[in-house]
Amino acid sequence: MPFAHSGKRITPYIWLLLAVLIPLLSVYGRSLQRVVKTAMPAGGLALFFVTLSLLLLAALTAWFRAQGRSGQIWHLAWLIPLFLLLPLTLPLVEERLHFVVFGGFGFFSMLLFSPPVAVLVSLAASGLDEALQWALPDRVGDWRDVGFNVIASLGGATAAFFGGRK
Repeated sequence: MPFAHSGKRITPYIWLLLAVLIPLLSVYGRSLQRVVKTAMPAGGLALFFVTLSLLLLAALTAWFRAQGRSGQIWHLAWLIPLFLLLPLTLPLVEERLHFVVFGGFGFFSMLLFSPPVAVLVSLAASGLDEALQWALPDRVGDWRDVGFNVIASLGGATAAFFGGRK
């Protein structure tokens, strides 16, 4: 299984990328948001997030199969509503980014650390991200966003837990 072997080597790098991306998005998020909204209409941005979510769910399905866990594909029954349908209900398109970034962070945390540590790291990142935004002059931390972060990171961690355990 070359996919599984190379995946284990790249996991820490993807986790680190997400760990750096989270505070960077907090610090530079408003500027980036203005650039993206100027360059892309809201419908295009919504389509981008739906497409990205579908691609990530397809990659997760392939990962389950590569792990020899095809029997665990039934987890899509809760992953699709959590990572595709719930984000579609959010009034602000950019709120969908929480599910992509924190879902990925929780997923790779579970692959990298023991389950208790992965959950603790995911919860800490979920809260610290918004605490950072409370400290920034042009951002506002929001308990609702903490909730999105927690739900997404625990959902990603749960998917990794069930897909990766033997």
